[in-house]
Amino acid sequence: MTHSKRMTRVLACLFFLLLLANLYVFLTREWESSFYPTSYATLYYPADIPTIRKWKVVDRNHLQLFLHGQARVTEWQVYTDGGRPQRALGMSPSFQVDTTFAQLHAYRLVPVPADACPAVEVTMQFYSREFYGSLGMRRSTDAYIVRSNVPCGEFRQFALQEWVDDYAYVGRQGLDETDRLLREEVGIRQNDATFVRMEKLTRYLRIKLKDARGVPKDDERWMNPWLLYQEMARGTGKGWCTQHAQIYVYWANRAGIPTRFVFGARTEDNTIVYTGHAFAESFIKEQNRWAFVDLAHAHIYITDKNGLVLNAAQLFHLNQHNAFDGVRARLYMDWEWPTKLGLAFSDTVVTVPYPQCNETVRNEFTSHSILKYRRPPNVEDVREIYTGFLRDRTFLTGNLERYLCKPQLAYSLYPTEGVRTYAIRRILFAALAASLLLWLFFSLYQRKRAGAATRARDPVRW
Repeated sequence: MTHSKRMTRVLACLFFLLLLANLYVFLTREWESSFYPTSYATLYYPADIPTIRKWKVVDRNHLQLFLHGQARVTEWQVYTDGGRPQRALGMSPSFQVDTTFAQLHAYRLVPVPADACPAVEVTMQFYSREFYGSLGMRRSTDAYIVRSNVPCGEFRQFALQEWVDDYAYVGRQGLDETDRLLREEVGIRQNDATFVRMEKLTRYLRIKLKDARGVPKDDERWMNPWLLYQEMARGTGKGWCTQHAQIYVYWANRAGIPTRFVFGARTEDNTIVYTGHAFAESFIKEQNRWAFVDLAHAHIYITDKNGLVLNAAQLFHLNQHNAFDGVRARLYMDWEWPTKLGLAFSDTVVTVPYPQCNETVRNEFTSHSILKYRRPPNVEDVREIYTGFLRDRTFLTGNLERYLCKPQLAYSLYPTEGVRTYAIRRILFAALAASLLLWLFFSLYQRKRAGAATRARDPVRW
């Protein structure tokens, strides 16, 4: 046996062993292990909003900000305490600051044009090195106490579009029909504020899905959200909170509200217990904040005492201390809430103290919870039933992509094994691909050598 033939057989054996290893890891994976840990900043500070990567003292009277964001702003108007405008340029704007001792001054950087991105605000207090020297502290630099209304630091960011599914796999007919219903039945108008759109949409879906609560069929686990909605709306299908959240995310995105699917799972002995709660988060452009939304319980959004919307991670932390004073819920009143809240009316939207209707969050957002955030496509996670792979191409490709290179990001008080898990998966897959390429190479090389040898033995025939 020649060396190349021996190598070909070795590589063939290696390929099939690696294929078996990949299949074993895929079929025996733990749900908790696939949650990839990330930071609050990555989840809640999108690239659409400017962030300050760092700042620099140019000289005693000038600061420079190094900004990052999707918008490439070429000019800023900088207002000091609401007046005295000055011009600053580019994504590294430099501007004059007031260095009067210990006085607090506010600087508002407004992009030109003003709608290019949200304004950036910083406040500053100045303490000179001479001041510290007069008190006996030797200091070589001045002290600038700077605060900002935008995030500061360098961290991974996603643009809103990276969270929003385009739902191309639903098909043109389904998307057109959804858009028609949004205009003609839901009543979404071009100039509607985000809160108005959310209220209209929640009312419509709660009415349509009134009798759709229950255990979903296996087939409903692979369906795209439009097919799932049709099944549940006509009464031939049922759904848990997961299916309600999937449907809301689909309709909200089509209604012009950037929305993502979030799932709060619980852990026991660092292993996931798949009895958590699924919901959504919608981005409120008027506040530049993500808002917790729970269609399964008619929660349109939750606000703090200042009227700012709260996201899932904030509710998660508040629940650890039962710190819901001043927190209020915007609810759609239908069959679920009037009796529980002691109200005598329905089919309307009301604002109530959140402790009166936060039972789901109290029960599900425990210290053992893992919040996972799904990036597109908005298809369900495959579990023990793999027939959906044969029924829907997006379900197949979406799950394989999520398994290998697009992990669901996780936020938790507990460590998760996502980094290690994805390293193992990617190494095994890379080794599989490399062994296949080498196998093909040596197979072709062996054939080429065999052909050359045949021609050498019988040169007349060739």
